[in-house]
Amino acid sequence: MRKKGFAALCATLMFTSIVSVAAPQEVKAAPTPLASYDFEDGLGDMTPAANGETAAPSHVTNEIKGGAVKLEFGANASESYTTFANPFVGKELSAATITAWVNVPEDAPYWELDNLISFFDGAKRLTFETRPYLCWNAVTDDSQNYIDVKGPMVFDNQKGRWVNYAFVITPEGQTIFVNGEQVTEPEVGQGDAYNAADLLPFLSADTTKAYLGLGSFWGSQGALLDDIAFYDVALTADEIKEACKIDEVLAAMPELVVPDPTPTPEPIVYEKVDLSTVTAAVPEGYSSFYAFDGDLTDAVTGETGNTVGHQVSIEADSPDASFEVGVKNQAVAFYGFGDGVKLPTAPKGSQYTISVDWYLKGTTKYTPGIFMANFYDDGAIMGTDEDAEWINIAPLGFQENLIDGPMVWSRNVAGGAPWNDLFRLGNDLAKMETWFNVTVVADGTKGTIYVDGSIVQEGSIADIVKEGTQLYLGVNAWDAVFNGYMDNLYIYDRCLSAEEVASLAKDSLTVVKADPTPTPEPTPEPTATEAPKETPLATVSPDPTQMDAEDEGSNTGLIVGIVIAVVVVAGAVVAVMMKNKKK
Repeated sequence: MRKKGFAALCATLMFTSIVSVAAPQEVKAAPTPLASYDFEDGLGDMTPAANGETAAPSHVTNEIKGGAVKLEFGANASESYTTFANPFVGKELSAATITAWVNVPEDAPYWELDNLISFFDGAKRLTFETRPYLCWNAVTDDSQNYIDVKGPMVFDNQKGRWVNYAFVITPEGQTIFVNGEQVTEPEVGQGDAYNAADLLPFLSADTTKAYLGLGSFWGSQGALLDDIAFYDVALTADEIKEACKIDEVLAAMPELVVPDPTPTPEPIVYEKVDLSTVTAAVPEGYSSFYAFDGDLTDAVTGETGNTVGHQVSIEADSPDASFEVGVKNQAVAFYGFGDGVKLPTAPKGSQYTISVDWYLKGTTKYTPGIFMANFYDDGAIMGTDEDAEWINIAPLGFQENLIDGPMVWSRNVAGGAPWNDLFRLGNDLAKMETWFNVTVVADGTKGTIYVDGSIVQEGSIADIVKEGTQLYLGVNAWDAVFNGYMDNLYIYDRCLSAEEVASLAKDSLTVVKADPTPTPEPTPEPTATEAPKETPLATVSPDPTQMDAEDEGSNTGLIVGIVIAVVVVAGAVVAVMMKNKKK
């Protein structure tokens, strides 16, 4: 009995011990930040500044978050920003975390890409942007060192509300958190020279300055910022929630009401042209024609194009363009990276037609098929808010879907209409990995897009084309390189009619395959009644220097035959001698 009682007591104590070990523990407090700003008593040591006409940041009071800093929107290098001491300078960083509460106004323009917090050393930039979006840019003429890490496009319905962004940086990579939840499938793009380990030394360098706002190509975001904190460790999701009091802030906000989606208007239905009923013909009067049969030569002027880099202002990696099998013989090829093409001719006035066949191997938003732009004498593109004059003919529309294109995306500040977006929703004519024809007819500010001879959209287009306008294939000044092939490019300095466009599409899509090695005509076999003529051996005097491989093969066969015959005769002679010897 004593033994049983003692065993029961031990079991009870052991069970009690196990339960006490498994009991819930208090949540561990988040690490102390290197620096933080709550803006309750103003902007602290931050110095407000502005570039251009954009207003400098100001201190405001918000009913949910109390004191906050307000950045003013500034598009394309117009900046509303503050400078402050970089808390990471001189630190031996093994990781870094930046947290901030962000409230983007409901009417904010361009809010997807604009800047909230940035670090800049005069050449390299690390920016934290709305959406959320982390952008590292250390690109040089010979190095594509960049990364773009974007959260999914699900934050439109959170504009006008406080949202917590956290960015965690380690030598292995970057992680984005939204309201304490990790973004598990971000959109990521990077250059071939990118190294995640470069970011931490950049943050801690003496030359790296810290800002709110102050971007690069894009301007500062119009937004409220509050409770910004900087850590020299990688915070976990739980630590971010605890440090930023995420549950408390979200509970203090009114319930999120998602409005009913605005019904998508029915697209205008255009009549499809059946190309099988159309007579193939090339309308007269084209000013340029590029067949791309192994070169970039204009058949009209005789001028030849050249390669450029992955943007129009960058030098090409190779002087030679690439070519693949096209609709008619060969086509100029692009692979989604590397070089583009500059052609020596372009339309010369407000009325023009551009027609090209293209074959899409892959698609990227805004990627250019054809890009036309005007430049200053020093080679700088006219592309800012003050002087933009360019037209981008792209496979995709803004919906990032092939059936919502092609798109003519253009700017013409001088004409008073800064943005012109001409695209078609629900176009079933454009296909992947299939040749199809795209024709754009422009009459001043009116543009018409055709696919395979059928009108798919009509509307506004920038009126920028004039003497001196330059034309590129596959690249523009900002976006990813075209991924596919182009063939049969026609340029007219007039507007083709719908009937002419259909005839041209039919003609250019008529397949002609290259056959660089003609098959030789076979030698006819002699008939039974004819004896082949023999050439006397005495007249055969081949020149060894002119002997081709076939002749060498024939002579080798003749020699082998003679050797075999000699061996056979010798064998017969030996056999007779042996027979006589036995006798």
